[in-house]
Amino acid sequence: ETITTDLSLSNLPSAYVDYGEYLRHICFVPLELKAIAAVCMAISLCGLVGNGLVLWLLGCHMKQNPSTTYILYLAIADFCMLLLFLLLMLAVLSFSLFCLHDLILSYSKVILAIDILCQYFQLISLAFLTAVSVEQCLAVF
Repeated sequence: ETITTDLSLSNLPSAYVDYGEYLRHICFVPLELKAIAAVCMAISLCGLVGNGLVLWLLGCHMKQNPSTTYILYLAIADFCMLLLFLLLMLAVLSFSLFCLHDLILSYSKVILAIDILCQYFQLISLAFLTAVSVEQCLAVF
C-alpha cells in the first residue's frame, strides 16, 4: 500500500522528461533585450543611410584621391557591418517571435556566422581608420 502523505515517493524518477519547459526557457527573450535590439536596429538604419550617402557622394560625385579612396573603403566596410548587425538584431527579434524548436541548432550557427562577419568588418573599419590617420600624419611631415 502506498502512503500518499510521504513526499519522498512523489519524487521518484520516471522515464518521462519534460523537455517542453526547457525549450520554452531557450525561446524566452527578455523584454529589455527586445528593446535594446529595436534601438540598435534604429541606430543601424540611420548608419546605413549615412554610409549610403557617403558611398553615393564619394563614389559618384567626387574626384578620387588617396584620402577619399580610404574614406570610401571605410564607408563600404561600415555599411557591410551595419547591414549584418541589422540582420543580427532582426534574427534576435524573429527568434523571440517564431521559436521553431527544430531549427534551434541551425539558427545558432547562422547567428554565430553573422556575428563573426560583423567582427570581421569592424576590424576592417578599424584598419581603414588607422590607414587614414597614418596618411594624415605623414602628410603633415
